[in-house]
Amino acid sequence: MAELPSVTVIVCTYRRPRQLQALLDSLALQHVEGLRPCLCIVDNDAEQSARELVAQAQQDFPWPIQYISQPVKNIALTRNAGLSAVKSDYLAFVDDDEIACSVWLSSLVFLAQKESAQLVFGPVLPVYPENIAAWMIEGKFFERPRHNTGHYVPVGEARTGNVLIDSAFIQNHGWKFDEKLGLSGGEDSAFFENMYRAGALALWADEAEVFEEVPVDRATVGWLLRRSFRIGSVEASLACARGSMWQICRIISKIGYLIVRSVILAVAMPFRKKSDNFKVLRSISLAAGICYGLIAGPYNEYK
Repeated sequence: MAELPSVTVIVCTYRRPRQLQALLDSLALQHVEGLRPCLCIVDNDAEQSARELVAQAQQDFPWPIQYISQPVKNIALTRNAGLSAVKSDYLAFVDDDEIACSVWLSSLVFLAQKESAQLVFGPVLPVYPENIAAWMIEGKFFERPRHNTGHYVPVGEARTGNVLIDSAFIQNHGWKFDEKLGLSGGEDSAFFENMYRAGALALWADEAEVFEEVPVDRATVGWLLRRSFRIGSVEASLACARGSMWQICRIISKIGYLIVRSVILAVAMPFRKKSDNFKVLRSISLAAGICYGLIAGPYNEYK
């Protein structure tokens, strides 16, 4: 009789006790018949603020829970601490500010096994605060592309917020998250690029929903522009790191495209919706971030 597939859910956390508890509550209600799940919580707080909460959860949680302290402020090192603990067939990443639907984990594993996929991604749906500006919701600035189940996921949409990974595939290659990107972000993009280049099959499981709270301090013009700037800087620095002249030329041409497009759209700003006009500002911020990244490397948003 074949052994049931095992899966380790990795949660990297930093001083979010309320959100972490909500996530644990949702994981405890998962439909995991036919699976052997376990949970690994990596605490990136040097004061180990999540330790007591995890200790309480370990008393009656339906799966085994492992607690790891990783005190250095660096998300790549924190993710790698989780990877080092994995001894299962699959591993899944979910963020500490997300809540998983009851069929989240089973949907990811089912599709991975059915299609022999090395990567399975699912939707991350925003939960907005009550006082968020209506134009921010209209502009879908916190939403991500969504697909039908079984749809191929392009590398540009690969994220760690809701993903299942074939453990053997990454262990055989010895891949880790790049700690040099641990304060800027983009470590997940670089990690998944390695997997795609090695031939990983990446599919979408639309039933594997998680819900992410949008904090009030992120529902602002300043935060969204900084995020676009950071994304541009990381994209440029990764292009330079690849050492390909074609990649560098491509990223430089993108700057020109963004600027020209923004100038054209700016002419029509008095006649456009506020959400559409803000997309122009984000394009300018993205172009500025690319310029920054070409000169100074990735912008450290999380320092």
